[in-house]
Amino acid sequence: MKKICNYAFRIVCVYIVVLTLFSLASANVTIEKESYLVQNSNITKQLNSKLIADVVVEQEEIKEELEIPQAKVEEQKEVIQQETTPVIENQESGVEQPQVSTPSYIAPIDTTSFPVLSTNVGTVSHYGHDCYGCTSGKTASGYYIGDGRIYYNDPAYGSVRIVAAGSEYPLGSILRLTNIGDSPMLVIVLDRGGAIGSGKGRILDLLTESNAVAYQQGLKYNVKVEALRLGY
Repeated sequence: MKKICNYAFRIVCVYIVVLTLFSLASANVTIEKESYLVQNSNITKQLNSKLIADVVVEQEEIKEELEIPQAKVEEQKEVIQQETTPVIENQESGVEQPQVSTPSYIAPIDTTSFPVLSTNVGTVSHYGHDCYGCTSGKTASGYYIGDGRIYYNDPAYGSVRIVAAGSEYPLGSILRLTNIGDSPMLVIVLDRGGAIGSGKGRILDLLTESNAVAYQQGLKYNVKVEALRLGY
């Protein structure tokens, strides 16, 4: 019986020793595994930090490389502007622009009761300041029409249309035209024309904004022309 107890005791002791050794070995393995994981985590963090730093450096280098050409482009633009600006100034200074101001429109007065000095009936044509042979931009009286103006401000009659007429109407004459539109039109003779006048195909040539507009207007037939003033 004692032998059996001794054997059992020894077996239990051996079991305890083996269990203790196994526990210690497992603990060491766990510690080493955790240490390995911690070490790997630290290495990963270091690698990530290095990668982030490398990316930042590369971005800064790319930005610097992009900024340098942009600066060169700005310098080239400044050089081009400096070279072209004097040329433009010289071109502008070489072109003579007439300094004229367009007169404001003044409603013409009512001439219903005005005495009529002479009456004529004929065909009225149209012309523009840019017509064939019209190069000066001025009428025969010296009035500027090169900007497309078609009115003249008369001190007594207001804004009246400009016409070219024959010698039977002195420059500055005021004429009243009927049967040319919805209402009578007051005009002033400020221009001449070789094919215009009494006994010719057209009695008057009415000024329009351009020659293109004149072609659209065409000819007006059987226009009644009444002279209200002869000359200025």
